[in-house]
Amino acid sequence: MISQESIERVKAEASIVEVVSETVKLRRSGMYYSGLCPFHSERSPSFFVREQSNSYHCYGCGAYGNVISFVMASRAMTFPDAVELLAGRYGIELKRDGRKGLAPGVDREKLFNVCAVAQQFFRNSLMQVKKGAGEFAKVGEYLRKRGLTADAINSFGIGYAPNQRGALVDVLKKAGFDEETILLTGLVRRAAGGELYEFFRGRLIFPIFIDTKRIAGFGGRIVPGVNDPAFEEQAPKYLNSPETPIYQKNRTLYGLPQAMSAIREAGEVYVVEGYMDVVGLTMRGVKNVVACCGTAMTEQHLKRFSGLCNRVHLLFDGDTAGRGAAAKSFVTARNADVDVTACFLPDDVDPDDFAAQHGAETAQALKGLGKAELIDVYIDGLLTRAGCSLTEKPGANLLGKLSDEVAKALGGVEREVVRSTLTARAARRLGIETPQLERLVSKGATAGKQLVRAEPTASARPAEPAQSDEPTARKPRGVAELPRIDRDLLCSVMVLKGDVLPDLLKNPEMCEVLQPETVRFAMDLDRALAEHPDDEQGQRQAAKELLQTLGVDWTRLWKEAFKMVESGVTMRDVYQGSLLALRRQKLRGLLDECKEELISGDWDPQQQLEISDRIRILKNQIDGLGRGVDLHTSNS
Repeated sequence: MISQESIERVKAEASIVEVVSETVKLRRSGMYYSGLCPFHSERSPSFFVREQSNSYHCYGCGAYGNVISFVMASRAMTFPDAVELLAGRYGIELKRDGRKGLAPGVDREKLFNVCAVAQQFFRNSLMQVKKGAGEFAKVGEYLRKRGLTADAINSFGIGYAPNQRGALVDVLKKAGFDEETILLTGLVRRAAGGELYEFFRGRLIFPIFIDTKRIAGFGGRIVPGVNDPAFEEQAPKYLNSPETPIYQKNRTLYGLPQAMSAIREAGEVYVVEGYMDVVGLTMRGVKNVVACCGTAMTEQHLKRFSGLCNRVHLLFDGDTAGRGAAAKSFVTARNADVDVTACFLPDDVDPDDFAAQHGAETAQALKGLGKAELIDVYIDGLLTRAGCSLTEKPGANLLGKLSDEVAKALGGVEREVVRSTLTARAARRLGIETPQLERLVSKGATAGKQLVRAEPTASARPAEPAQSDEPTARKPRGVAELPRIDRDLLCSVMVLKGDVLPDLLKNPEMCEVLQPETVRFAMDLDRALAEHPDDEQGQRQAAKELLQTLGVDWTRLWKEAFKMVESGVTMRDVYQGSLLALRRQKLRGLLDECKEELISGDWDPQQQLEISDRIRILKNQIDGLGRGVDLHTSNS
């Protein structure tokens, strides 16, 4: 994992004024720089950047943090990704300590560099289309047929992988990359004879940016007529990069860097399936659109949206397959922090076709499609699978079976208000009394809680890591030395694990105010669990190994966390309470800073009034938190 020394160096050397200035027009204002907040709409500047402390704070929406958290919030990135981005920009070498993380010898920055060189190769290849010779003439014909404009090609960095074996391999080797590094990017494969060959050939290439500059993977669309007809008949239309150390499909969204500002402005996003769907809709004015990269929508995808908007619209084909896919989305979205709905296109029309048909009126046409609640689509899917018409009421036995299935799905909804609302809606759709379904849901939810509370027992909970006094490469601060708030939050993270880790590591404000050791543990545990996504035993072992490297007091805290569960403590409440306490603590620090500024400077009456107004706002925000008012902003 990235060493704490490297993280602190990034904080110290990355200029927040430079980084923020890329997004916000700043002007000097006393000890601060001020400008219009990038996280909410406003006419008068309430966003302040302090160069001395490398921090920012918006007195309008409440957003605050340092240079790392600003990158997290403005680009919807996780803490480690933001650190790596800033390190690359400022030429800071990231050191990694001995904790579990990337495989030894894996240099993420070098992998990004390989992708950058490959992207330039693809772009140069597409430029040859202008010559109109051989396969390039067919590429040009395809581009014209699909109506791809020069602006769209440049905005999305679209290129072309020529149908020439060894062409890209030669370019990458001449750039100085070794074979093992090239292989790690997924751009090439090794043949039986040992030589490397390209993964993408004869395809239009769509680079997958994870921020405005770095490319993590690629998608390729076969170009008709370039390859052998027999091959084209068997080959998949679209080909996606395999997962690599820098590219995870369940977290990556195609077109997100290009769409981010439009998503924030609209407060909503459309999610489609293909690269051309994104490009086609964007060319017709629908800029708040992204696509999943060769996988279905995941909870991690939805968590990326939580800091950008409040509404997510999944755009599906209107056929049986599209409605079936939409039905499966309910379980994925049931605990999301955003509202998720389904939109269905007319049969045999994909989003790119829809955009071509409606042109400049595409945005309005999309709104006219209507939005279907996922619980309704889910129940319709169950009815269809059971062979029922969507308009007929099932018989008693079938209705009982369907009710059990719906109740099971609703039992997994964590928030009580959401569960109650969805249960009432589902009961109406099934044609039964709400209390009947509530009893079924309650049974499922109670069973789930019993399973959670059984975790601390010897037979059911993750194996507790053995205590170890062996010396480690890096001895972190003991848990006893951390503030009480951090220890409480760590307990909740240890129990809830993957349910809160992605959210925490995407929360720029919390990553800024938490102690470094707390953030490091969250990063380490998230990485350890991610290496065994569908293997509970593997995750237990990974957590055990992690705690062994940290020391006895961290293992002791792990045990204390599960004792809290045994005693009936709701760890979700502990987690939320810790976040609230940390926010209150940060606001008090900002208040002290403003008071110090007021008495230490020679301000004119107008400047004194502005500082006093900021003090008043901070006091109101602190008082609001004390009354339990949720003032936490999602930076949307």
